[in-house]
Amino acid sequence: MKRVLEFLGGFGGLVFGFVFFVGMSILGLFHLEEHPPLYWAGFFASVFLFVLSFLLNLINWVKALIKDYKKHGSVLAFVYDFLASLKLAIFIMLVLGILSMLGSTYIKQNQSFEWYLDQFGYDVGIWIWKLWLNDVFHSWYYILFIVLLAVNLIFCSIKRLPRVWKQAFSKERILKLDEHAEKHLKPITVKIPDKDKVLKFLLKKGFKVFVEEEGNKLYVFAEKGRFSRLGVYITHIALLVIMAGALIDAIVGVRGSLIVAEGDTNDVMLVGAEQKPYKLPFAVHLIDFRIKTYAEENPNVDKRFAQAVSSYESDIEIINGGKVEAKGTVKVNEPFDFGRYRLFQATYGILDGTSGMGVIVVDRKKAHEDPEKAVIGTFEIKTGQVVEFKDMLISIDRVVLNVHDPNNRNELAPAVVLKVMLNRELYSVPVIYDPRLTALVFSQIPELKDFPYMFFMNGFEPLFFSGFEVSYHPGSVIIWIGSAILVLGMVVAFYTVHRKVWMRIEGDTAKVAFYSHKFKEEFKRSFLRELEELKRA
Repeated sequence: MKRVLEFLGGFGGLVFGFVFFVGMSILGLFHLEEHPPLYWAGFFASVFLFVLSFLLNLINWVKALIKDYKKHGSVLAFVYDFLASLKLAIFIMLVLGILSMLGSTYIKQNQSFEWYLDQFGYDVGIWIWKLWLNDVFHSWYYILFIVLLAVNLIFCSIKRLPRVWKQAFSKERILKLDEHAEKHLKPITVKIPDKDKVLKFLLKKGFKVFVEEEGNKLYVFAEKGRFSRLGVYITHIALLVIMAGALIDAIVGVRGSLIVAEGDTNDVMLVGAEQKPYKLPFAVHLIDFRIKTYAEENPNVDKRFAQAVSSYESDIEIINGGKVEAKGTVKVNEPFDFGRYRLFQATYGILDGTSGMGVIVVDRKKAHEDPEKAVIGTFEIKTGQVVEFKDMLISIDRVVLNVHDPNNRNELAPAVVLKVMLNRELYSVPVIYDPRLTALVFSQIPELKDFPYMFFMNGFEPLFFSGFEVSYHPGSVIIWIGSAILVLGMVVAFYTVHRKVWMRIEGDTAKVAFYSHKFKEEFKRSFLRELEELKRA
């Protein structure tokens, strides 16, 4: 029991209790539809362990604070050590990892309040909203943890860098292997070949060699890879740069949805669960929207899936100051970049309009006399367009996509009301997909009694809208710079090793001491083996 309490009172016990509690919570909220007694037993056990571990650690922290205050007479020393602690860094990264997992995997971000209630139920949904889990990456506590991690890295570097700098770069590092240095370097005695061969051997191995001669003694100090000691600090700088970019994105960056009808232009997107309007510094004009089926992409596809939607894409123009500054295609999984903005193809739908409808114009008088000569022409029209035909000005007033069931937009049975200006008179003329229905409805409208023409539909293309997800990440360049520095730091830290060799040569005998930041024993064995081979050469 004593060992268990000691474990729970330590940092490892706190991490274990926290992970156990979070894991049981995620399991119950997102993976189990029902919660059997065994689950509740595990959940309450995790709560008990986490609370107990937290209280024990809190007691230990208070004791350490009191002890440190008595020792140094200042709380600042304790705070400084706490902020420079590796344990704090591990805990912060653990919390950030869990929050990032929740925000990217389990909880869909930036949805409406009603969506969370419907998806998770009232009790869970309202807590998701209250705890800002609906927008984790812009929450105050996520930003706070990033700042804390940055502070931890800075304090950690400040605390440890002077000692490392002294070992690797100060003049004190070049020591002679004299009697005083032997006490802590603990050299071994070996037989060596000619001293010139030894010096050439060290230079060949990439060491920078310093030589000092005193009487019949030759002091040699060889060193290489000292910059590897800075690898971890380069990595720290890289992480700070990345976090600075992430903070800029979290505070200044924005992500929202932009809906643009085919042939239309829009520069206002909706941001967040509250759907707040956000005016873009440019406008997006949707030239064309296309839906591709599996049959179009692969003629040999199974007939059962031939007409299923495989992808959809939008041809767009970026308009700024009345000029087209960029043009391209946005596809699923192929975003379009414009400056710091990125447009993703997110969704699509059908609007109550048409992107193109053919109309056959029939003279009503001639239709009774000679039906073959009654057709006087055709024209094409689309939503938002005014067409001049003969002595008429024609535009679309209303569109119903399914005249039989207006709520069913999956099946097209369109009916259109055209506004027609003829001889300074305004008429509302129906055009229905079925000519018989057109004639029937037309005959029942008294206002059209004197209208000389009848219109019949000759093809109908629905008006699509394209939904874009637009993201603005001003910190992305900074993050990329930080990532490049991070790679450099990892290369320096992992692929170079700081090593030193001290030698005191007297005749054919030398005392040799070794230092290696990593793999010291392996370095020592290989060095002595090669030195032995050099002696036999």
